Amino acid sequence: MIRHLAASIVFSLAMIAPAAASDLLVATEHAHVVRLPADASVVVVGNPSIADAMIHDGRTLILTGRLQGRTNVIALDRVGRTIYSQEIVVGSPVDGQVALFRGPDRFTLSCGETCDEVPRTGDDAGRADALSQQQQDRLSAANVALGDDGGE
Repeated sequence: MIRHLAASIVFSLAMIAPAAASDLLVATEHAHVVRLPADASVVVVGNPSIADAMIHDGRTLILTGRLQGRTNVIALDRVGRTIYSQEIVVGSPVDGQVALFRGPDRFTLSCGETCDEVPRTGDDAGRADALSQQQQDRLSAANVALGDDGGE
């Protein structure tokens, strides 16, 4: 019984353990450049909903954090040899961001000289949708001002 309890505790701690020193930390909605030791032909992401990877040129891999979580990235050369293999931990960027809780609702603020509300995964859905729509409206207005009506 005690052995079973100890195994459960170890498993639970492993599930909430912070990133290992060998893990690559990437912030959500941020890109990270990796220089590869050889030309890559193929890149594979274990869970593409957590991170995205693209080969910019043969030896430059660009990783982008999508959602918080853990996955891995593997790059292969043209004959199928592994030239890069890395565990990726995607987490929330902390510098300049503040999470504000009002009861069960969370709002994220991005702060410089002033703080502006930004929609993030996990924020109050209604408010995040409204902010996203405002951003889309601003982009549309800018495109119209530039003479680009989006192909309409």
